[in-house]
Amino acid sequence: MKGTKARPVKKGAAMKRKPTRAPKPSRKATGDDDALERRFDGKAVLEKLLAKSGALGDVDDVVGAFREAVVKGVPPQPVILALWPDEPRFESVKDAEALFSNLLGLYELIASGEPFDLGPKGALGKVKREKAPPPEPLGADAPAAEWLDAAWRYLEDAPREREKLGHAFDNKQDALVSLIDASGLSDAGFAVARELCFEVFAMLEVGGRSVRAVDEGEVPSKNVELPEAFEAWVEDGLVEAEAADELPLPEAEQPAVRALVRRLVAALLANAQP
Repeated sequence: MKGTKARPVKKGAAMKRKPTRAPKPSRKATGDDDALERRFDGKAVLEKLLAKSGALGDVDDVVGAFREAVVKGVPPQPVILALWPDEPRFESVKDAEALFSNLLGLYELIASGEPFDLGPKGALGKVKREKAPPPEPLGADAPAAEWLDAAWRYLEDAPREREKLGHAFDNKQDALVSLIDASGLSDAGFAVARELCFEVFAMLEVGGRSVRAVDEGEVPSKNVELPEAFEAWVEDGLVEAEAADELPLPEAEQPAVRALVRRLVAALLANAQP
């Protein structure tokens, strides 16, 4: 089946991809994880952690928001989550734990009503987060989840490369997209299935594979199981799509999207040439 997609859908409209194993606590658990130590290492330390994570505000902004929250009886979690427009970014689990521990510690200091010293701000200047490097070339074995995470982080930090691969996907995989369009899915289902297939295509390409155009006859006719890391990637994508603010995926449609995406991803993997 050839032809372009009948439904123009903004890429990523139904989901915002996060790594399958992001080095941070779950956003839902941010601030209420009893395992996190409450401490405050000073203004300079927290300032740097906030900047590295891509937070919208600095320590002074956080202090003001926490003080207002304490007056209104609001817990720290909503204030903390509002610090990032989407997801915080961390270079390591250690950085994530240090940031949230310091934020919780600062909130408790303010909530205690006791005087305390923020400490000097320090000469930090602008902290520039290093862009994620390209992933290691794919080997003969199926990639692990960590490799998928590294590949997608690189693509998130390389918008031009991602855009280039988006054009390549549209040009090479028009038959695959037409299959999705003809599947009877809703607009949300179409967007999610297309986005997941694009993500797999893009990651394979940056891993050094050239993914041939998938023809209708190359797509398995029955439900298939994918390598473990890709299975997890698809499942995470479905969960994110269901919780999306814009064009969420109906729960009832998840089985159909899951089955179709598995078949299409299997065809992409089969067509990935070294």
